[in-house]
Amino acid sequence: MKGSINARDLDDALAALQKLGAGLAPRALADALNHTANQARIALRAEMEDVFNPRPTPWVLNSIRIIHAKSSADPEAAVWVQDQGAGKNPFSAEDYLLPQVEGGERIMRRSEKYLRESGILPAGRFVVPAAGARLDSYGNIQKGHMMQILSGLKAMKLSGSDNAATDSRRSLRKGHALAFFVMKRGKTPIGIAERRGKNVAMVLAFVRQPQYRERFKFHDVVRRVAEDDAQLEANIDKAIADALAGRLPSMPSRRRR
Repeated sequence: MKGSINARDLDDALAALQKLGAGLAPRALADALNHTANQARIALRAEMEDVFNPRPTPWVLNSIRIIHAKSSADPEAAVWVQDQGAGKNPFSAEDYLLPQVEGGERIMRRSEKYLRESGILPAGRFVVPAAGARLDSYGNIQKGHMMQILSGLKAMKLSGSDNAATDSRRSLRKGHALAFFVMKRGKTPIGIAERRGKNVAMVLAFVRQPQYRERFKFHDVVRRVAEDDAQLEANIDKAIADALAGRLPSMPSRRRR
């Protein structure tokens, strides 16, 4: 996802810029567009905090990046959503956010992949936290609790290692291998439960693939900032003042940051 920002329709502001001369005008305009792109990034972050409940994780909030404008004849800045996975996570922030922008199906998480490959999670089913799940401050099941579930069910298979609970004395002391089991309604698996002593609670429920409605107005927010002529003109005026005072920053390369 990407939203662009330019000043092609601001004739008066562009005319004022040209008075700086060919050396400074493109740099000043690029600086103004970059400031505007940063304002769009801040607005997008505020929009996510407003529309997502539970609140989004820092990883999601920090996924909005800027493509800086260069001091060319027709500069353009842009904001975009991180579109590459990192570390062991094959999914990018864009993978998670796109269904929230356009509506549609939630992607399959790694935990669901492990459960499905182990024959525990039926085809076409996904998992959501149930009443017994331990949740973090973002409303997601705690990573440690999910690890216990996957390990106890021997569904935890990571590259180069096997983290499944075993019959070793140490593993049995933890109790995970005996604590978790698949709940069924008749012959149909409906979720995963945890038994600790006399207490039994459902921790994961098997559901149809979650469908998201459009709620993160990424393009609307960028458009609102990009088309706010008064704000963009204010940024251009500031860039002109900085240029005349010799305070213009050096131009960053046009790279994704």
